Amino acid sequence: MEILRSKEEKRILTGHIVGIEDEYYKLQNKVIPCAIIWYENTKVLIPITHLNIKKESKSLIRGMIGAEVDFIVIEYDSTTNIAIASRTLAMDLRKELEIPKLKVNDVVKVRIVAVARKYIIVDFYGIEVTIPADNLKHTFIVNAKDYYLVGDTLIVRIKKLDIKNNIFELSRKDLIENPYKNIRKYITEGGEYIGKVIGYPKQRSGVIVQLDNSDVTCLVRIPAHFNSIPHLFDKVLIRIGEIHENRKLVYGVIKRIIGGWFYDWKRYWN
Repeated sequence: MEILRSKEEKRILTGHIVGIEDEYYKLQNKVIPCAIIWYENTKVLIPITHLNIKKESKSLIRGMIGAEVDFIVIEYDSTTNIAIASRTLAMDLRKELEIPKLKVNDVVKVRIVAVARKYIIVDFYGIEVTIPADNLKHTFIVNAKDYYLVGDTLIVRIKKLDIKNNIFELSRKDLIENPYKNIRKYITEGGEYIGKVIGYPKQRSGVIVQLDNSDVTCLVRIPAHFNSIPHLFDKVLIRIGEIHENRKLVYGVIKRIIGGWFYDWKRYWN
């Protein structure tokens, strides 16, 4: 009944994308990739042309596997119990009905539909909005895939809402405690602490180290007398040089490389 009501009354239904199939799409008279959703016992096909994605590419559908999406049924075959649906129509309807009710600083729940290394894409009441890593956490993110999954929901604050110019900015970190506020409770200038190498900044020398005793990351210089730089995820001992809470920056220098997979491998083979 819900499938039929969606077709006849343009009602929005919701389901999770669980696969991809190439299907014959009679409205375009060709075989095209479709996202697969099982709505109870009905197989729902959303053609790539109705998925509201920028490029008609299977790889983009793969990135959405597991995502919860809205759709409106546009065709239904009762014999095969297969429906053709459109995500685009559902998103346009949600945008028209719900976005005008929102305002800046509102806290809302959004659905994650894609995750990349430095950003995530969420369904914001019918609009896909990219949230960069800088708006996700107060600390450095090497790979957003380590923290976020397609299909999850996220509570965010609306930072910008310009419907006329299609400008939207959402922030997750506004709702998370800033670990730099009480950082001096855990570290101090001149102190030495253990951490893990999590990245290499592009425009600055050194490495980025995640401290073991807090969520804070540090930009750490490598002394000139070191023969090599530490590898990713190596444990290191660092000495804190400067702490700038307001700028969310901590600087230090590596005192010793404690170990990691590379050093364990060398010991094993030696």
